[in-house]
Amino acid sequence: MKENRSVNRILSILELVAAHPEGLTLGQIYRELDMPKATAYDFLQTLYKADAIYYKDPRLKNYVIGSKMFAIGSVYTKNSSLIEASVYDLRNFANEHGKTILITKQTDDHYVHIFKYQPPNSLIFINEEIGYISYDFDISPIGRAFRIFTSKRTSLTPEEQVEFDHRYVLSNSQQGHISQVCVPVKNFEKRIVGMITVCDLWQDKPEKPEVIEELIKISKAISKRLGYLGE
Repeated sequence: MKENRSVNRILSILELVAAHPEGLTLGQIYRELDMPKATAYDFLQTLYKADAIYYKDPRLKNYVIGSKMFAIGSVYTKNSSLIEASVYDLRNFANEHGKTILITKQTDDHYVHIFKYQPPNSLIFINEEIGYISYDFDISPIGRAFRIFTSKRTSLTPEEQVEFDHRYVLSNSQQGHISQVCVPVKNFEKRIVGMITVCDLWQDKPEKPEVIEELIKISKAISKRLGYLGE
């Protein structure tokens, strides 16, 4: 089936705007997407009138995601089988250990947070909210985890093969004061459908092995609920 160019352009605008919570101007958008200025303007005005985007600062006319897109995203989070299969165990885990939980999905060349739970006893505050988009697959532990667990083992470096075999990816000092542990979730197609990330205050020592093991067990249980029959 032939793709609709206008739909693809509108989606590319929404994805670009969503990745910049500080807002983007018309000039930034059409240059970044290599799109005719008049075409970008028409699309932006249509999205603006539909409340899919709005001006963060009317003086600067910088666009951010609007309430219409938030409402659509909220429906997705309510209907997501991944979230439904995960939320009970992950909230209990987060409350017990005082750690913030993220569930993230990969789409083409980026990934997006679809669930976040920050317990009252968490030692950190994560600024990234549901809908946050990143294109970092090299430094970010979440991006690295997606790249590692969706690759063939033979194509990975020896260090990455160890992470692949152990079923988790750890952050390092490059992530500043935030420590992250990422584990994959699979479905009945044996496909990685999401990444569970546990966030805590960075310390100069690895996460406790028993905490990582518990998280891996939870990810396996969630995968089974989604129809995955492997180990």
